[in-house]
Amino acid sequence: MLSEVDNARRLMLLLGDEGFTDALTQAETLIEDANDTMDRVERIEGEAAAAVEEANRTMQAVDRRLETVDRTINLLEAKIEAGFSLALFVVAAQVYLGGDLFFAAALFGLGLLGAGQLVVTVRNIPQVEKVWAGVRYVLDRLGVREADRREASERANGERSDP
Repeated sequence: MLSEVDNARRLMLLLGDEGFTDALTQAETLIEDANDTMDRVERIEGEAAAAVEEANRTMQAVDRRLETVDRTINLLEAKIEAGFSLALFVVAAQVYLGGDLFFAAALFGLGLLGAGQLVVTVRNIPQVEKVWAGVRYVLDRLGVREADRREASERANGERSDP
């Protein structure tokens, strides 16, 4: 019991010491400042996260607009290619009727190359891809494509589908 009283007396002397009390007050002030700084940091992190979200939404909107521009350019390319191919076929026909078979064949070949590129361009247009996806979906739902695959597989394996 005497040691407890001695410990309490020492604690009272320590708390009565002006330097110790100032140190505790400064420590409390430092902890409050650190908490305020952490609150500001958390607020800034929240603002930064919101800014990143907004930038992401903006980039997605820009991507959608660029896709629209790309589709428009693809349509223009398809129209130009179709015009050149048609023009080459017309000129090839005129040259053929004029009697120059070799030059007419060369122009016709160039027209075919242009038409082939036109087919590739048209096939890659998103609207055409959507139509093909719809056609594939309908054919899959009807079972037409599965039947075609089975027949092709049976032919490849040398089996007959007829009983």
